[in-house]
Amino acid sequence: MVLPGDITFTVEAGLPDLAGELTVALARSFKIVDRELKNPGTEEWDRAFALFDLLI
Repeated sequence: MVLPGDITFTVEAGLPDLAGELTVALARSFKIVDRELKNPGTEEWDRAFALFDLLI
């Protein structure tokens, strides 16, 4: 019996890939928002996380 909140082994095995893909997408979002940005500061990180909060 699968309880709410339980995940299957298949889903659990895919979580590292999902985390990696989200990390890459977050990094790429900086270039979409500001092509000239080289070293994102707190404000840029806050904006990027706000964007991802909307998406996820």
